[in-house]
Amino acid sequence: MMLDTDVGKLDKRITIQKQADEDEFDTIGNQLPGWTDYHSCWASVTGASDKESHDAKEPREEAVKNFKIRYCKKLEDMTTDRYRIKYRGHYYNIQGIDNLAEADSLLIIRAQREEDHE
Repeated sequence: MMLDTDVGKLDKRITIQKQADEDEFDTIGNQLPGWTDYHSCWASVTGASDKESHDAKEPREEAVKNFKIRYCKKLEDMTTDRYRIKYRGHYYNIQGIDNLAEADSLLIIRAQREEDHE
């Protein structure tokens, strides 16, 4: 089953990063840094509803976002603990991944913004 989506609404560029294992090395033997860019794609980005934000007592800056992206095989093994999203210079820790109707068509990734470190 293919879910209908307007691809024109997938208008924000995001990068999904993967946490490197301590023993992962690049092709010339250098140890990989903590996080590496894994997959870039287009997404629609929405904040948590006002009710969710109010109930959780989160700052009004929408610390939680929903990222809707097209499903791809590469993301099949994505987990909440080893992946995060980079969007507009901020990092978002993944809280949940929903494969809509298990149709392998769209994913909605719920993620919370990390605290900014200066």
